Amino acid sequence: MLIPDYETEVDYLNCEAISQTVVEILKVNRSGPVTIGIHGDWGAGKSSVLKMIESELAEDGDVAVLWFNGWTFEGFDDAKTILIESTITELCRQRSTIGKVREVAGRLLRRVDWLKVAKRCGGGAFNVLTGLPSPDQIGSAVAALQNVVQNVADIDPADVRTQLEAIGGFLKPAEDGDNLPETIHAFRQEFQELLDQAKIGQLVVLIDDLDRCLPATAIQTLEAIRLFLFVPKTAFVIGADEAMIEYAVRQHFPDLPAASGPLPYARNYLEKLIQVPFRIPSLGAQETRVYVLLLLLQSLVGEDHPGFGILLEKAKEGLRKPWLGTDLPQSDVQATDPARVEELNAAFVLAHQIAPILAEGTKGNPRQVKRFLNALLLRQLIARARGFDELVSRPVLAKLMLAERFQPDFYEHVAAQAMSSGDGKAGDIVALERFAEEPRDGTEHEMPGKDTATDKVSVEPGIEKWLERDWLKRWLTIQPQVGDTDLRPYIFVARDKRLLTSAGGPSGLDALIAKLCGSQLEVRTAEAEVKALTPGDAENVFAALRERVLGAGSFTQEPQGIGGLSIVAKHHPRLQGEVVKLLGSLDPRGLGLWVVKGWSGSVTEEKAKRELQDVVQGWANQEDNKLLKQAASAALPALGKGTG
Repeated sequence: MLIPDYETEVDYLNCEAISQTVVEILKVNRSGPVTIGIHGDWGAGKSSVLKMIESELAEDGDVAVLWFNGWTFEGFDDAKTILIESTITELCRQRSTIGKVREVAGRLLRRVDWLKVAKRCGGGAFNVLTGLPSPDQIGSAVAALQNVVQNVADIDPADVRTQLEAIGGFLKPAEDGDNLPETIHAFRQEFQELLDQAKIGQLVVLIDDLDRCLPATAIQTLEAIRLFLFVPKTAFVIGADEAMIEYAVRQHFPDLPAASGPLPYARNYLEKLIQVPFRIPSLGAQETRVYVLLLLLQSLVGEDHPGFGILLEKAKEGLRKPWLGTDLPQSDVQATDPARVEELNAAFVLAHQIAPILAEGTKGNPRQVKRFLNALLLRQLIARARGFDELVSRPVLAKLMLAERFQPDFYEHVAAQAMSSGDGKAGDIVALERFAEEPRDGTEHEMPGKDTATDKVSVEPGIEKWLERDWLKRWLTIQPQVGDTDLRPYIFVARDKRLLTSAGGPSGLDALIAKLCGSQLEVRTAEAEVKALTPGDAENVFAALRERVLGAGSFTQEPQGIGGLSIVAKHHPRLQGEVVKLLGSLDPRGLGLWVVKGWSGSVTEEKAKRELQDVVQGWANQEDNKLLKQAASAALPALGKGTG
């Protein structure tokens, strides 16, 4: 079972302290507007904190909570109007039966439509300031009219009417004023009226993933908050890396001076927008150890296991005072599930072995910790599927993966040694581990093989450089030792960059994998090679492509390798179910429309087709990604299943 890498209401990091504090601030500031920032690096847990805030406010009937993911709307023409429209639409959906909510919301949405027209047709400032259509807008209207006339034979009458109504909108001034200040003031008044009609004590808008957006999108979203929506009884909680927002400010306003007083202009801009900032701290070594242990146990027994729930509460109690170094005792870990003591003990030992270096290497970033552990679990699954899992020990694999992740040149060196040796052992690791075993008497270690009288080193040239790295010295102390281990199964299962199948060097599959990660044309030209693969080689290529896809991180655009996976599954049907499982594991909130296209030609086995239908049905039923919902609903009939 892999560890899910998306926001969660379950708190593994004691972030409830932040979410509860934010909720308290919101409660005591219900009458006035407030903007709160949840800051932290990518993967620090900002989205999870927002989820916890949403969960804690859910029981309060006087509070309406809306969720807005700026990244979902990346690429739209005007992020400013998207946020405004989404807020009004969702608020209307939640409170549509109360008072005159629909009527007021309709007036507001017409104002948003007018803003869209002004933005789309150019000359928006001219229109707002004068109340008249700008030359650009008149030109757009004429061009649209000409298009209608030229294509009248091929266009539906309803489309003609739509075109004419849009053109008429170009020629209408604002309903209540002829200048921008009046327009903004009127919008705020009507938005306040909407809140009153909806009988809302406080509107809380949770804005996520703003730091993933392009600078223009991020700035437009922030401007929409301050210009149009910042009214009494509104609160905005923004999850974003403040460094990325400051970068967006610098990119969007390139002519600003570097600084004003003690702070840069970019920081002043951010502090003007966000009144109350919170920063999620990085994990320390002890916190990482507890976090790794909880994640490993979750993968074993599941998040809903009652014993895991008890252990989680004990862990959070210790994390409240991390400076005391309170750890989870092994007896408590064993009590999680007495029927699986051996597996729980192995997880406990592994967490203590790898946590210190993992904390240092990931800079205490929870997402990076999860990615490491998922890669570890995935490689074990691959070894099991290939039939040599008994040759792969999880502690040894984890230790090698630490070197691969944080000292790649060292890993490449020992991997080449192991693959070229007759027994799969790396001679340099043997020498280095011998060095680490020397008795420590407080004096500096001598280099292996060094003659103190002649000051000569009798080891292979170049080995000394590894001992200059403090990181590697700490790595050598991690148990178990691996010098006497046949490393070939571990290197083979870690072949996401290349496939090593013999001492003679890399196989020809490397070039094929590169093609399958390339353009559509490259993927198509490689189809004949894919078709000719043996079953074993097809699995190897498939596993490498799957790791490449999962490593992409972002799925708004089609990741490299997905086209190759489709071709491999098409010609090796036993892998089609694995493709569907991969699709089903992706978080729909971050998925682009590419994910619903083109699978009918590659998923042809009946069982895999039924599983694909279920996955697409799930996308059609979810509400977090409206564009994906629409695309999935449209794709379902072709797959033979209704929306239900």
